[in-house]
Amino acid sequence: MIVYWLIKILIYLLELVTAPLLLLPVATLSVDLTGTLTQAGQFLALFDIFLPVPTLFTVFGVVISVEAGYFGYKAVKWVYNKIPGIN
Repeated sequence: MIVYWLIKILIYLLELVTAPLLLLPVATLSVDLTGTLTQAGQFLALFDIFLPVPTLFTVFGVVISVEAGYFGYKAVKWVYNKIPGIN
């Protein structure tokens, strides 16, 4: 029950922080950029037989996420160790 209310409070805080973003207008890409990205995707599809580009991007994203999590852990541990009186 306590965990439920803590999560509920966290969700309300996140909604409070992101609420101003909803006031911004919806952004769209230009037609030229969309066409260029579509054409680049078609070119990359030709190489998909030899080199699975989407799979490589997925693996790259996972590796970056793990490294960012590890860096975050080290940063929190460093800050925790800087608090006086804690060993």
